[in-house]
This record gives sequence, C-alpha cells and structure tokens, in this order.
Amino acid sequence: MKQLLALATVGLLSNSSTNAADLASEIDRLAQPYVNSETVVGMSIGVIKGNRSAVRGYGRLSTGDATVPDERTVYEIGSISKVFTGLLLADAVANERVSLDTPVEELLPSSIKMQQRDEAIPIRLRHLSTHTSGLPRLPDNLEPADPNNPYADYDGKRLANFLRTYRPRKRPGERSEYSNLAAGLLGAVLSFDQEVEYGTLLGQRIAQPLGLTDTTIELDDDQKARLAPPHTEGGIPDHCWTFDQLAGAGAIRSTVDDMLQFAQSNLYPPDGKLGEAIDLAWQVHQQPIDDANFAMGLGWHVARDGTTRWHNGQTGGYHASLFANRELDVAVVVLTNTATDEVDQLAEQLVRMLAGSAEKPREFETVLKVEPEKLQPYVGKYQVAPGAVFTVTTKGDQLLVGLTGQPTFRVYPRSNTEWYYKVVEATLTFHVDESGQCNSVELFQNGVRQTAKRIE
Repeated sequence: MKQLLALATVGLLSNSSTNAADLASEIDRLAQPYVNSETVVGMSIGVIKGNRSAVRGYGRLSTGDATVPDERTVYEIGSISKVFTGLLLADAVANERVSLDTPVEELLPSSIKMQQRDEAIPIRLRHLSTHTSGLPRLPDNLEPADPNNPYADYDGKRLANFLRTYRPRKRPGERSEYSNLAAGLLGAVLSFDQEVEYGTLLGQRIAQPLGLTDTTIELDDDQKARLAPPHTEGGIPDHCWTFDQLAGAGAIRSTVDDMLQFAQSNLYPPDGKLGEAIDLAWQVHQQPIDDANFAMGLGWHVARDGTTRWHNGQTGGYHASLFANRELDVAVVVLTNTATDEVDQLAEQLVRMLAGSAEKPREFETVLKVEPEKLQPYVGKYQVAPGAVFTVTTKGDQLLVGLTGQPTFRVYPRSNTEWYYKVVEATLTFHVDESGQCNSVELFQNGVRQTAKRIE
C-alpha cells in the first residue's frame, strides 16, 4: 500500500454504456488469478460505478465445502472497523455530545487518570482517530491467554491499568503511529459516554439507520451459518477473533452487500445528522506528518491522489479492503476468508479499472502439484538453532511448516525439493539422501542460508 492509487493521471469515468455483465466480466478477469494461484480460499467482491454495481463470488468456503461465497457471506473485516469507529466519533460530534477536541480523559471513569507527555497538551478524541495520539500500536499488557485470539481477554481492567501507568513518548500531534490501541480506546470511551457496549452503539448509530443488517459484532444463528471459515495465508484453517475493550479497532463482521451499502452512503450521504457525520468523517483532519504517512479523515486513510478514501483490515483468518472515491463515483469492496494482504493490490486494480484504466490480470508463480506420498520424507522436526525448530507436517498435497513460537504456514513447490513461502521472501530446500530420507532442510532468507538438521 506504499504507493497507493496513482489515480491523479486517470481521467474521470467516461459516459460509456458499460452494462452489469461487462462490469462483472472485468472483475472476473482481474480476480480469478487470485483463486487459480491459491492465494485466497474464498472471496466476495463488490463494486459501484456510477449507477451500476456488481457483486461476484470466487473460490470456496473451505477445503471441505465447495460452496462459492456470495454477497451474503459473512467475513471479519478487521481494521476497517476503525472507519466505523471514526464515524461514531463524527456522529457524537454532529449530535453535540462531544467535539473533536474533547480530551479523552473527560470521557473516562473518574478513577482513571491518564499519563500525559505534556500536561498542557492532552490527548484529544481527534488524535485517537487520526493515529496521532502518541499511544503505541498495542498496549504492553496485552498478554493474551490464546495467541490465536489476541484481543479476546483484553478487558476494562487491563485497559485502565495501562492508561494509568503508560506515559507517551511523543506529544499528541507530534508523530503519526498507527495504533490499534488508540482506535480501540476511542470506541471504548464513546461507548462509555453513551452507556452502551460498542456493538450496541454500532447498531444504534450506524448499522440500523443505514440498513446494514449483517454489520455487527455478535452473530445470530443465521449469520453464524453464513460465516466463511477463516484461513491463514496458504489456506490453512485458522481461528476467528473476538474482542473485549478494543472492539473499535477490529471487531466488526459484515458482508459485501452491507459494505457496498456503507460505501454508497459515503459516496452520497443521507440527509440528517448521520449524513453530516459521514461528511465530517470524510474530511481531511490530519495532513501527513512525514512522507511515509497518509492524510487522515476520521478513521479513513486518504490515498496519494487526494480523493480516494480507503482502509484495509486483517485478522487471523480474514482480509478486507474498502475503497471509495466521490469524484470518480466508484467504490470497491474485497472480502476474503484468507489472511493475506495480496488482495489489496486487487482492490487497487479494480479502482483503477473503474476509473478507466486498462488493467492487466496479475501474474502469479505457477503452483506445481506434488503427490502427497512424495511429501512424507519431509515430515519431521529440524533444528535451525537452539530453541528454534522447524516442524514439517502435511495435509493432503499441502506441505505445512511451523517455526518455534511462530504460526504454521503453507509452503509451495518450485520442484520436489525446493519450496517457497508466500508470506515472506524465503525458500526451504530439503536435502534427501540416496535412500530417500530427508536429513536436513536449508532456509534461504535475506541473502543468508541456514541449515536445520533433522532431530525427529
């Protein structure tokens, strides 16, 4: 996302007679390589182009379920939740409950006094939404009981203890630093101010007024049945995430249908206070502090073209991308049940395609097929350093590799013996002796080769 959306050189939409079928065909042409290359397991895509829209589904829900995802398939949208949290702030401002300059501490329980870098410059609500609060990306007392569900047990007591003891290293507004903690805190204080939980506030102030029937945190039985099973990059089944006090940072689940409706509401805000709030959140509230930063609305990132608003999100088993541009009158939603940021590039391509650019389908490295029985010699444990062991397992024709203290990832064959990661630039080469036994594996990463000897 470093060079996001060079749309300044692309003209506005032409008055062509592109129909829905043509639009769907163009989406298919750009999206299908992500399925063919096994980059994603399942994916739902929605686009808006003027008065036309299209929704497409790809892949399958899981290895054991060939159902193709559709417009009602439910996904975790991760950090796109921050856009909704920014809108909740804008809604509270529009209804004169707070201002953007309200100090955060004013909305906290009286028993919690925040540490400040400079007592004369308090952390204000706008700082939380624009990632300029001086708070770190994550609290130093996160310490999840289950690393596969890292936010589930971060409750009000832990958050209060952190706020009482942490002294920011930077003054508010001095530096941009993306912060899940800050966005989660914003959701928490807005909820505390209105005496409801974050999920209830989301429903009352945004989801229900906009008709977003599947945009929620807690799923009902019907929504659970439509939830796409989560996968890590490489198609390995994973876990859903749950949130407690930091829900505003990434707890929301939604569908392409709902996200398109949300995008449409941002392109053409409704009348009334909610429309005023949408416009307020859309406005630029923070210019880039240095070259690496994006301008910020409330929750929204502003692309380099100055007009596209965007956010992406990833949890343990999902990735989501949302783009909207009022001048071009376009929006793109990409939701997948695979934790891979590769689909952000697809979302960017779709925006450029809608703007009139001739986009070529992405080319992926061809995935070779290796028969499952040929993988068995590799199964085992290999020590690369004291306390660092590669554990190699298989699932069907997939080879899975985990390193001590890290998640297990799928690796892909360039040959029977050389395999590569998609999550990082690294390869593994298995060394097999004349008897067909594998006695070591060589890791090549960042120009360095390391040999791990088989220990089991």
